[in-house]
Amino acid sequence: MGQGLLAFVNNALYEMLNSANQAWTMYPGLSHGAYECLHAHGTPEQKSVYLPKLISGEWTGTMCLTEPHCGTDLGILRTKAEPNGDGSYALTGTKIFILSGEHDMAENIVHLVLARLPGAPRGTKGISLFIVPKFVPDGDGPVGARNGIKCGSIEHKMGIHGNATCVMNLDGAKGWLVGEEHKGLNAMFVMVNAARPGVGMQGLGLTEIAYQNSLVYAKERL
Repeated sequence: MGQGLLAFVNNALYEMLNSANQAWTMYPGLSHGAYECLHAHGTPEQKSVYLPKLISGEWTGTMCLTEPHCGTDLGILRTKAEPNGDGSYALTGTKIFILSGEHDMAENIVHLVLARLPGAPRGTKGISLFIVPKFVPDGDGPVGARNGIKCGSIEHKMGIHGNATCVMNLDGAKGWLVGEEHKGLNAMFVMVNAARPGVGMQGLGLTEIAYQNSLVYAKERL
């Protein structure tokens, strides 16, 4: 991302990175999906503020989908987004299993959060998507005030303890609508689909390093 190279070049690199350290590789990895989502559905202003920083690696991205009560059934998510009257929204709720949700390896973290607007239809047809940055950008991009989205605890996912997989609490966090109202799941699936090849490269990278380690052991054992 950022060099204009083909996706298969990125995948070749990510196979090696996942072999070396999958948990670390997931920090920049999710930023690719966040970029694709905002590139497809963001406003011109959102693109000008967020995309250059995601491309440079100065900022990283996350996807905030599921909640404690709903698992994969996003149709019953409860996080709400109330209009602030200035084009922004106040988001309140809890998201779980948020990969790379909190860290200090980047200047800012761009959270893409699914939530419901007041009066939204039930089910998946009432979900909207919002940009909720860790630090609210000031003008054309420099980070400003700390936003009301914070890590409540660290999840324990088998095999990736080196990645900060977080419970993220939103307490009136300031966010901005991405795409159309109630069409948030459609927009988020741009990021989800971008992540799917990444998951495949995780499997390939881990399989490769498992084979290499097994081969060394088989050759050296008495």
